[in-house]
Amino acid sequence: MKKIFSILFLSAAMHCEAQVSVISGLDRTSQSDATSMLQNEFNKKDVTAVIIGKAMMEINGTVKIPAGKTLRFDPGCRLTGNGTIEGGIIDAGYQQFIFDTTLTINPEAVNGYFSVKWFGAKGNGSDDQAPIQKSINTCIRNNIRTLFIPVGRYTISKPLIVRGLGKDNARNYCTLEVLGESSFWDSNLGTEINPSFTDGFAFGIHRGKGCKIRKMKINGKFTPPFKNDKMKFYNSSFEDFKDGICRDNRNSPYAAIVIDPFTNIPGNELNVANYYPGLDAYYGTNGNSRQSGSTGTEIEEININGFVVGICSSPNGITRNAEITLINKIQFSNCKLAISGGQDQEKANVISNIYCWGGTHTIFGTDLYGGKRMAGNWDIDHVNIAGGVVRFIYNDQHGYFSTSVNHVYAESLGSWGMINSELACEIANCNVDFEYPETAGTQTLITSWGKNVVYRSCNFRYYGRKNTPLRIAGNATFERCYFSGPVENGKKNESLFVVPFLKLPVSGMQLLLVLGSILLLMLIPQIRRLIKRNKGNHHNKQYIILSE
Repeated sequence: MKKIFSILFLSAAMHCEAQVSVISGLDRTSQSDATSMLQNEFNKKDVTAVIIGKAMMEINGTVKIPAGKTLRFDPGCRLTGNGTIEGGIIDAGYQQFIFDTTLTINPEAVNGYFSVKWFGAKGNGSDDQAPIQKSINTCIRNNIRTLFIPVGRYTISKPLIVRGLGKDNARNYCTLEVLGESSFWDSNLGTEINPSFTDGFAFGIHRGKGCKIRKMKINGKFTPPFKNDKMKFYNSSFEDFKDGICRDNRNSPYAAIVIDPFTNIPGNELNVANYYPGLDAYYGTNGNSRQSGSTGTEIEEININGFVVGICSSPNGITRNAEITLINKIQFSNCKLAISGGQDQEKANVISNIYCWGGTHTIFGTDLYGGKRMAGNWDIDHVNIAGGVVRFIYNDQHGYFSTSVNHVYAESLGSWGMINSELACEIANCNVDFEYPETAGTQTLITSWGKNVVYRSCNFRYYGRKNTPLRIAGNATFERCYFSGPVENGKKNESLFVVPFLKLPVSGMQLLLVLGSILLLMLIPQIRRLIKRNKGNHHNKQYIILSE
């Protein structure tokens, strides 16, 4: 009988009793299923590791690796088939392809990180959704803490979902770090995730506890409207800021990262039409709590470009939590809304070191996506806006939780936006330069209703101009704040008109002043003629009197 494999036993350098079994070849004329062969090697008492070398080994049964033993792979070698590997410490290079996605892998541990390339992700522009999702599920199922995505361009044809495995597994919650190899400000190719669709999300974290997404670039397909017409761009409403292609649904917008995209239990009142398309099976199938959601999510060092919403929290409108979310070192561009808060239980959430370089309508907003409830508690600190942004914030807080804002630096910003609150709310140490009226129109630059809303040590200006009025609406308090020109009281819900030859939107009072000024200019020549005529008559009469 021909030997199926040649087995080499090597003595370990430091421990003579420990042995490594190297499976180095396969006789193609013999039986292809190597399940029994691999199991026999691991069953040997003195063998601590089995190396798969120079072979395409097919596993159609179950191999149970004893605790503490290692399954190691030489470059270019992998396991195929429909079998299962239970246990063992997986040891392979992060660039190696070692498992077909048809296999079930349940390791005891890995030597470092679990790489998406182990299941065959290529990172060359081909569709890598299946191997990446298989890697995510394998890590969650086996409590492997970090999934590594090496440098490359990874196209995905469907959303990537990070969540507990539900009724068939005890892990209704999940903890996983998805780690790339990029900086949020990267001049070289790093880890890029490129969805080929326009109606879902790149990453969805559902009921995550301490999940992290770090160090990658996510490129979507949303194209901002009006980019070639600055006047239309800066005067566009949030509702009209659409490209007509990417999904813009209140409960399921096209997004880079979504926290708690789904509902948990059957019978939740979310209409099926508002589900993310093609993901119906994920709604109402995770746990037995209607409202429980994610906690302690960290999103860091991410470059997000081309989405309706960059980071979307709680869009489903039913779940709560999504608390203690930390969003740090994120660059946004070409998004309708950079960061969305979706419900009132989003507490102790921190946004820091955010950068936006154009093509975006709003940086932070609440009550724009998700449930129609009050805003949660958000702390925003250190934001840099380099032009091409319609407004910074839309945050109607009411009386539940407050939001604080610090250290916003903005250039060519259309308007600050709106912050209303019945609670104490502070905006401090901000430097904001607004886009000039001849480019952006006459904007209500700041809207803040609530006597407990305080702006402190902020600078608001049209850069280099001292006579251009700044329009502000509301009854907030401004302490030690600088304004580059006179402040106008922008009335709430005041109608705007457009002066055609100026191409500027103006209020009714401003329109009357403009028309009055034009009328006065037209009357000045006639007034001058009347004055001159009256002076002439007066001189004639004086001459006659003297002659007498």
